[in-house]
Amino acid sequence: MSALSSGTRTFHMIEAVADRFEGAPRQLRRRWSDDFKARAVAETLEPGSSVSAIARRLD
Repeated sequence: MSALSSGTRTFHMIEAVADRFEGAPRQLRRRWSDDFKARAVAETLEPGSSVSAIARRLD
């Protein structure tokens, strides 16, 4: 009788490791000023604005 026909299931545990890959570039978090964020959000509230287009333009 196979494991599938008997209703038995086998599970394997894997361990996730949070370390960086060797040689991977370090990415720094970008920090935006409160003024910049306020202007960017205000721009998205304009009629007909595209959030994705604004985000691409502002990088």
